[in-house]
Amino acid sequence: MSIFNRMPGRTVAIAVLSFGLGVSVPAFADIKAFNAAVTSGDYKTAASEAEVIWKTWDASDSQTAVVAREFGFAALVAGRNELGREFGQFLVDKGATLTTPDSEPWVSAVLLRVTDYRIKRGEAELKALRDALVTRSASPGLDMTSVLAWETLYLADSAKGDLVNIEKDAAAAAAFMSRVPALLVRQRSAELHAASAAFIAGRNRVTKGKNSYYDAMADLHDRIVADITNAQSPNQQALLWPLKWRAEAWALAMQAYLGSTYSQIGSNISTDLQARRLVRPSFAQYPEDPESANQPLCEGSFSGRKMIYPSSKAYRGLVGSVIARMETAPNGKVTKVEVLAAIPVDGFDDKVVETLGTWTYKADKNARQGGCRLNSRNLIYRVTFNIG
Repeated sequence: MSIFNRMPGRTVAIAVLSFGLGVSVPAFADIKAFNAAVTSGDYKTAASEAEVIWKTWDASDSQTAVVAREFGFAALVAGRNELGREFGQFLVDKGATLTTPDSEPWVSAVLLRVTDYRIKRGEAELKALRDALVTRSASPGLDMTSVLAWETLYLADSAKGDLVNIEKDAAAAAAFMSRVPALLVRQRSAELHAASAAFIAGRNRVTKGKNSYYDAMADLHDRIVADITNAQSPNQQALLWPLKWRAEAWALAMQAYLGSTYSQIGSNISTDLQARRLVRPSFAQYPEDPESANQPLCEGSFSGRKMIYPSSKAYRGLVGSVIARMETAPNGKVTKVEVLAAIPVDGFDDKVVETLGTWTYKADKNARQGGCRLNSRNLIYRVTFNIG
């Protein structure tokens, strides 16, 4: 298998392959074009080049299995599922009898099953994909075809509201991705899906044990904060921040839900939730204005329109949370509102944004005597709600 499909984050295509005399000069030129497209991240062009090359490819070439699998991956990324399925079917049908037999038939099977599911979207195809991924994960190593297939699987579970399989498949996806540190963001995203699905599925159980869902989410949040601190690149750090906010929002929503339900059931079981002090990053998500960053932010509070929770029947019975970021001008007026996370549904955050846009940050009495500022890019507002 070539480097780019084996090692995530690399954009080297099949330049590692050595082509024999049986490959024509035009085909080799097309391979170079394929490599160039992959290197630039243009998988749509790469898939088109692969389609052209494959029409005249000599299947007796010793590199056929590797080439077909890499071409299939490019088609998968480009959304060319019919083309990707063609490569997957070829490998499943012919891989064992090629001049150089397919050395990773479990990956080829995943390629076939994920493209087949993306085309047909049926229950049988989804089960076949799951089975292929379980088989593949029993073997060592990591390939990006299987990474994308795991994400396809647990997101399909999410679209169906299949909580049991979301939890199981997302956890398995996270375990697979943990094999390579460069996939940390994808791993944490899968863990977040698994942890939230576990809570939703088990939240109505009247047991002390359901508090463990909150602890699991809080633990995940704190791991993501540590990841932000130790990020290997600015890009990885930027991708981790949204996961941190979503994990925090889930933890807040879980805390609100568990507190409200336990107060209503009148159970004799000891169910007190020990709310956690979630770890805070040692630095803000966005850089402050360099002209005033040397001054501390004033101690103060917001004033403005009262927050009114939605009364729509669509929200009735929900417990959730919204986390928003506000930017303020030197006079404290809110100039921008960004929703960082909204749990469990979008829509409630519209009312939050509308209200926060009317607010002004004001310093406490005597707070400005020491020299402080009212402008900031990182003022965070957190709200939890319970609508009867």
